[in-house]
Amino acid sequence: MTRRRFQRGSIYKRGKRKTVWVARFSEDVIGSDGATVSVRRSEVLGTVTEIPTRRQAEQLLADRLRSINSGQHRPNSSRSLRDYAETFWLPVVLPTLKYSTKKYYQYMLRVHVYPAFGELQLRLITRDAVQTFLSEKLRSGLSWRTVKGLRTLFGTVMAAAEADELVQSNPVRKTRFPRRGPGRPRAPIAPEKIQELLEALPEPCASLARLLVFTGLRIGELLALRWRDVDLEHGVLRVTQSVYEGHFDEPKSQRSKRSIPLGARAVEILSARRPAGVKPDALVFSTQAGTAYDRHNLVNRQLKPTCKKLGLKDVGWHWLRHANATLLDSVGTPLGTVQALLGHSSSEITREVYLHSIPADAKAAVQKVEDLLNRPKLTQVPENWAKGSLLIQ
Repeated sequence: MTRRRFQRGSIYKRGKRKTVWVARFSEDVIGSDGATVSVRRSEVLGTVTEIPTRRQAEQLLADRLRSINSGQHRPNSSRSLRDYAETFWLPVVLPTLKYSTKKYYQYMLRVHVYPAFGELQLRLITRDAVQTFLSEKLRSGLSWRTVKGLRTLFGTVMAAAEADELVQSNPVRKTRFPRRGPGRPRAPIAPEKIQELLEALPEPCASLARLLVFTGLRIGELLALRWRDVDLEHGVLRVTQSVYEGHFDEPKSQRSKRSIPLGARAVEILSARRPAGVKPDALVFSTQAGTAYDRHNLVNRQLKPTCKKLGLKDVGWHWLRHANATLLDSVGTPLGTVQALLGHSSSEITREVYLHSIPADAKAAVQKVEDLLNRPKLTQVPENWAKGSLLIQ
């Protein structure tokens, strides 16, 4: 490697109303093709008020050039964030991720990171700019958890650029992120609302919703459930897979691989829709073609229209999972047991996100829900349901 010639650089004054000292020197950078090239830099050292003498300005320039002249300077990259992420980082990282995580990473970069930093050169992304970006995202109404995930993803990309010696340091790592505040209080899920929704839903949404309330499964786990993982005799099911947009993957975490006890009503629902001679690998919930239902289609065609008729807002698959956690909590289930049933990696998630206390005068309604769910109407499945004649794909 050719040793770079020692340079002293040059300084001059610029500006009339506000005069500043400007330094000129050469610096190696990594071009978009990966080659190292030398470029001329102009850098403002400060105003003449801050730096009154030329000697002081020359000393600042000498300090700036010390790492370059010593050979310890690592070239920064002229590559943009978008170019680096799309060309180098994503192709390496995506093959190691689950499908749903891939979609999440691509979405967060496309919707949040690229509009703010995508066309900026990596070396020009500063801590202050990232700090402002994160603060604005929090003020915009994004949840604390979402912005924290955004910071983690952005920081991971910049850490890779640092490891590839394209930037001197990771600016995201230097940012401060606020502790999670109390947040907006979430309204408790009243048992009456749960029973009203379960009675009104059509199939297959009705059976899916009831099982989500009874078991606390994630919708992806329930849609990926196969008969080989359902033991009706002993009243238990095993979570071994999850599905998102037709792609089957391992569950969210190791704790998500779990066994769930089934109550009598859940067993009745599953028994009623199990065809004779069904193959063990067949999906419990499937289209006429034997493929997994699309969760978004079910929401748009059945769940949302039903909720609109009932005047229910912000109801989705996760709402039903929350309902299970809330009901478990209301009958005094220990936090650790709720965590295990929901498949959470942390009891903090269970406590802060899922357990929404029901007022004391409403706790008696839990028994009312139990009585309601004993009615045949809530466990019977239409005859044509098990035969795959429903039209939702």
